This record gives sequence, C-alpha cells and structure tokens, in this order.
Amino acid sequence: MFTKMRGKVSIIKSKIKQIRNNEEVLDTIIVGVATLVGSVFSYLLQFVLGRKLSVEDYGTFNTLLSLTTIVGVLSGVLGTSLIKVSAEMHAKDKNNGKLEYFLYKTLVFSFLALIASFLLGVLFSNFVSIYLNINDRILIILLGLFVGFSFLLIVPTAFLQGVQKFKRYSVFHVVTMILRLLIPMVFVFAGFSVRGVWVGLSLSYIFSFLLGMLLLQIKVRSVEKRDISSYLEKLKSLFVSIILVNFALMFLNNIDVIMVKKFFSPIEAGYYSGTVTLGKILLFGAGAFTTVMFPRITALYVNGKEFTHKLKMIFFLLLGVLFVGVLCYRIFPEFLTKVFFGEAFMSSQEYLPLFSIFVAIYVLINFLVMFFLAIDKKAVGFLLLPGVVAQYILLNIFHESLWDVININIGVSAFTLVLLLVYFYFSVLEKKEGLDETSGSALLP
Repeated sequence: MFTKMRGKVSIIKSKIKQIRNNEEVLDTIIVGVATLVGSVFSYLLQFVLGRKLSVEDYGTFNTLLSLTTIVGVLSGVLGTSLIKVSAEMHAKDKNNGKLEYFLYKTLVFSFLALIASFLLGVLFSNFVSIYLNINDRILIILLGLFVGFSFLLIVPTAFLQGVQKFKRYSVFHVVTMILRLLIPMVFVFAGFSVRGVWVGLSLSYIFSFLLGMLLLQIKVRSVEKRDISSYLEKLKSLFVSIILVNFALMFLNNIDVIMVKKFFSPIEAGYYSGTVTLGKILLFGAGAFTTVMFPRITALYVNGKEFTHKLKMIFFLLLGVLFVGVLCYRIFPEFLTKVFFGEAFMSSQEYLPLFSIFVAIYVLINFLVMFFLAIDKKAVGFLLLPGVVAQYILLNIFHESLWDVININIGVSAFTLVLLLVYFYFSVLEKKEGLDETSGSALLP
C-alpha cells in the first residue's frame, strides 16, 4: 500500500515539475488565477454598491459605467496595439534603447489623452447630463477624468504583457482590482454616494499606474531619443484596423443585453442580466490563454519562427478549460446562482447552462481574432461583421422569450467561429503545408 502511495506521490511531483517547466502552461495558470480573482473583486464592488446606494443612484452609476464601456473602446484598442508593438520591440530591439523611448513617447501621449478626456468631460457635461437624465453634471466631469486615467493605466498593463512579464502582470492585475473595490468603498461608506465612487475609481487607477510602472522596471527618466518611426507607424496602422475588431467584439458580446432591455419587462431584463453576469465570471477567466498567447505568438512571428505548434497547444488547453466550465454550469447552475446572487436571482439559473455555451464560443472567437492580429492579419474584423449584423436583425425579429435571445447568440457566434476557422485553415495551415512541401522537395536529390 505504501509503495502505491509513493508511486502516486511521485506521479504528482512529476506532473508539477512538467507544469513548472512549461512556460505557457505555468503563465496561463498564473494569469488565469489572477483574472478570476480580479473578477471576484469586480463583482464585489457591484455587490456593495447595490446595497449602499439608492436604487436611483445605483441606476445612474451603471448608466455611466455602460458609457465608459463604449468610450473605453478607444483605450482598449490602444492597449491591444501597444501589446503587439511592444512585444515586437522586445523580440527584436530590446537592448538598444528603442523600447524605453517608445514607452516614454507612449506615456506622453497618455498624459495628453488624460487632459483631453477631462476637458471633453467639462465641455459636454451639460449636454450628456441632460441626454441621460442625470441631474448632477459634476458626475460627467468625473467620468471624463476617469476615462482619462484609463488611458494612463493602459500603458503598464500593455507593456507588462508585451514584454511577457506575466507574473508581475498578475500581481498588478489583482492589486488593481482590489484597489478598484476598496477605495470607492471608503468614499461610499463616508457618504459621498455616486460622486465618491468615481473619485475612488480614479484614485485607484492612479495608484495602480504607479505600481505598474514600478513592476515594469523600464527607466524613462534619462531615456535617449531613438528612431522608432517604423514602430509608431505600425502603432497608428494597428489602432485604425483594430477599432473595427473591438467594436465588432463589443457588439457581439453586449447587444443582447440592450435588446433584452428594449423588448422585455424590467423583471425579465433583470434576470437576464443576472445570467449574463454569472455566465461571464468563470468562463472569462479563460481569457488568460489569450493574454499569454498574443505576445508570445507576436514575438515568434516577427522573428520568422514556427508558431503553429505553440498555438495549437494553447488552443487545446483553452478548449479543455472551457469544456470543464460549461460542464460546471450544466451540473451546478442552482448552486452557482445562490453563491453569487442569492435567492433573488434564482430564476436566472435555468438559463445558465445554455448561455455558458455562447460565452464559451465567444471566448474562442476572441482567442482566434487576437491570434490573427498577432500575425498581422488585420482584415479579420470584416469576418465579424456578418455575425454582428445577423445578431442585430434576428434579435429585432425573434424575441418572444429569453430562450430565443440565447439561441440566436449561440447560432450567430457559432457561424462566426466557423468563418474564423475556415480563414485559419486557408490562411495559415494550408499555406504552412505548402511551404513544408516546398522545403521538403528542395531537399530531394
């Protein structure tokens, strides 16, 4: 018996050693845990605000939060572009000062974006407050300031991923989400209501930015000027092309919530929001695979190295995690709903198993899209448009029940995933097989 136990222990030790020696698996686990922990703190903020703010103030906060999601597409596009360009620089020019100078130029731009965002908030505060039926125009100014700080925070966030410091990125992400919870909570409990929330969120971004720059450990104080014009041109080109991708992904993942709000009763819309929130908490932890894959594939691609083997390994690991996640939602929907929402949202649990399938497909879509961007196939955004258009049209026609909404989501996302896989086959796999055959024939006598 002791011999068997020793054998099992040695097998476990061997597996742990394999994981430790496999950078992709280890980094994905670390980033995945950090993402899940961050998601929990993000949910806790909503939990606290829902109980401390009045119904009216809570509605105002979430309206402004939705507005930041739309406006935040620009900072998200900048972040994706910075990850790719910094990954290329780290792979090719990390020892000649170009990366440091690029970081310096990026910081200057981010500070200018911060000032511009604040001024736009002041300029349009009256118009936006009237349009959204918000009596306090100071909130719009604070919102502009918060969006400005998001441009600042995106710098260490993107560069930590681009230079593949995933352990430090994970620490940074978790601390950022903790600060996003604790600082607004202090202001809310002190009685500052919605204003306090946005002041607290802005302060949390300032502290997170300072931490991120500290963890990045790239000096910019005495940086010397370098010729990075080619990288700046690439950044501009990426920014323009990725805007389409980000908007398409945002609509594919959010338009259903808007349509449900429009066509269904407030109670049904509330239950659906519960399903959406809960459905994304666990499965979006799988986004860690994309976080690890994107800079790694970018670095391999710019150096002309083979990348499909590494891509397939990460992709199949992602499939396994998604399968387990969907299985958990199918077996334990009631338990998960009680843990996260309590009895009030128990009507949401019946939709969870089916909705988790949509989320899983969306995660795969996001993974493939980011891969195509990593290998400079920027036209991939056009493959997302048919699904987005079809989703919008179908949801406007068929909306008798929430089941219709979820089934349309699944059908449209599955169609989009097939398009991406076909594109992957013809643009990557078939091309690679052709090159392999050519290389092989050249070796023949």
